[in-house]
Amino acid sequence: MRLNSLPAEGGGGGGAGGTAKVDTQRLDEAANALVELRGDTENVDNAADEDTMSAVMGLNKHTAPGLPEAGSWATAGSLMTMDVRWGSQVMNLKRMLQDISDKLHTTTGHYTRTEQEEQARQRAINSPFG
Repeated sequence: MRLNSLPAEGGGGGGAGGTAKVDTQRLDEAANALVELRGDTENVDNAADEDTMSAVMGLNKHTAPGLPEAGSWATAGSLMTMDVRWGSQVMNLKRMLQDISDKLHTTTGHYTRTEQEEQARQRAINSPFG
């Protein structure tokens, strides 16, 4: 078995001297999809917050305020605790999505700039063959 070479019948594998082609449009599309996902995550988080608050108010509507011993529902407090944890996890996810999106956009810029510089360098080479 040989790695990093073309098989005898053609197909997969990478041969020495091959070129890497980066599709910057696909990188941008992926980055933009992450931005959209980040917005969707925010919408889901807002809906979850609203539903949680409705449940908390519903649980406490017909009970005495305060500690469970005073007649309030312990579940309401637990729901609030879980909502805070949920919010923290959502914020972490949104930061990660933004970070990955930013890096994809930066990578696109680097590849585009490098490709333009290489094309300019190639055009500047004087060849005796015209």
